[in-house]
Amino acid sequence: MLPIDARAALGVSRILLDGDAVVLEAAGLSEAAVCPGCGTLSRAVHDRYRRRPLDLPWRGRVVRLLITVRRFRCTWAGCARRTFAEDFGARLPRRGRRTAEADGLLLRLALTAGGEAGARLAHAAGLPISPDTLLRLLRRQAPDDVVAPRALGIDDFAFRRGRRYGTILVDLERHRVLDLLPDRETETVATWLREHPGVEIVTRDRAEAYAEGVRAGAPGARQVADRFHLLQNASAALDEVVRSRRRRLEYAEPPGPADAADPTAPPAIPDRPLSRAKQEQLARRDRRKARWQRVRDLRAAGASICSIARQLGMCRRTVRHYLATPEHPTWRPPPRPGGLRSPLLQPYVIYLQDRWQAGCHNVSQLFREIRAQGYPGSRTLLDQATRPWCPPRPPRGSRPKHRRLSARWLCLRPPEQLKDYERQALEQLLVDDSELAAGYQLLQRFRKLVATRDHASLDQWLVDAQASDLQPFASLARGIQSDRAAVDAALTTAWSNGQTEGQVHRLKLIKRQGYGRAKLDLLRCRVLAS
Repeated sequence: MLPIDARAALGVSRILLDGDAVVLEAAGLSEAAVCPGCGTLSRAVHDRYRRRPLDLPWRGRVVRLLITVRRFRCTWAGCARRTFAEDFGARLPRRGRRTAEADGLLLRLALTAGGEAGARLAHAAGLPISPDTLLRLLRRQAPDDVVAPRALGIDDFAFRRGRRYGTILVDLERHRVLDLLPDRETETVATWLREHPGVEIVTRDRAEAYAEGVRAGAPGARQVADRFHLLQNASAALDEVVRSRRRRLEYAEPPGPADAADPTAPPAIPDRPLSRAKQEQLARRDRRKARWQRVRDLRAAGASICSIARQLGMCRRTVRHYLATPEHPTWRPPPRPGGLRSPLLQPYVIYLQDRWQAGCHNVSQLFREIRAQGYPGSRTLLDQATRPWCPPRPPRGSRPKHRRLSARWLCLRPPEQLKDYERQALEQLLVDDSELAAGYQLLQRFRKLVATRDHASLDQWLVDAQASDLQPFASLARGIQSDRAAVDAALTTAWSNGQTEGQVHRLKLIKRQGYGRAKLDLLRCRVLAS
């Protein structure tokens, strides 16, 4: 017999192949077993039964144990148990349908890929399992004890965007997620902080609920506002100023080019490259022109029609046609029947001419009018018939097309990323609107002081923002004043909430891998394990 687990006293007696599965017949090696109720050693075998747990796969094959389990009688009269089954240790739990090693592999698959994808991977590896079983293994995992960090990052994430949100807590020093909370309420955050004392630094966004929760749960912790969210708040203030002028200021016209060599002029849209079919068509035309010229040259040199036809591999009739043609031949498509000569349009030609001369050049409108009079044809036929009446289009590329520039895009984009003609359009925009120019200057000053951590300039900026006639910037200044300690910490310390934002991004990926099976308990297990 081949012992595979000496501690559990289990040995394999035979190995069988059952289709694509490997079956290991095994049995207990010990002669006696200990009663789990009273601890009495018993050798009296009552009966036997069989278990078929799954084990780790072998080369993609399913491996199943066929274990003969003995049931012993307890020989102590005072024991409440009359019979008991022999125990094979922790590697094969009582009533377990899989070995502990197989459960460990399935749990790792569930933590990594979730229920649906994990079940597909397990089937491919040789451990047939259902997604629900993998989720049950996840839920049976004992949660890890959370140790309060020194630096904590707080941010929200969406279970369902716009409807239900949760809170993620990140240890900024160890770069790992600590916990997930079911909502983003003040009391929930405060309760977690009270249960985990010792937090000294908390980074967060500008949400008032988190600020109040930290003050209530960890009053001694230093709060740090995230610099990225501060810049977003300032950009949102200018965006609100631009949106309030949407009816009269939505797009800015780019400056017209003075001449073609003006480097500040907006670039013209280049011609599109020729398609493969068009290139082949032009190549065939060049070959026809070259052959036509060759025929005329040979004829001018005194060659006869028959010798030209033999030399060029052409028909004599084609040679005569080339000699009689004063210009090189061009291929023209045969004329299509239809247009104004179509019998379907003949009764309406006079009406269409009168309407066109009256100024109605809308083909769809003309189609509706003659359709009401009984026209049975299509709009395409009418469009082809009236196309010769339209003025000729200018050559392609003669008029450079310029896209309209969004005023909001010009104002919110960093000035160093603007092109010359965009910068000119922005300057003209600010000259025409003094209030917008004042808001733009406030935004650029705020961006500069945050980028350079110029804490000394913040006071003057707040005074200027409150003194301006722009309500969004005055409201932003009041908000910064009420959260001044956290904003000062953002400008004077290196802490930020950027790492927390990255953890939220990873959480979104894990949540989407759940295929809708990402409740808080399952999501928490996977996020903490990853």
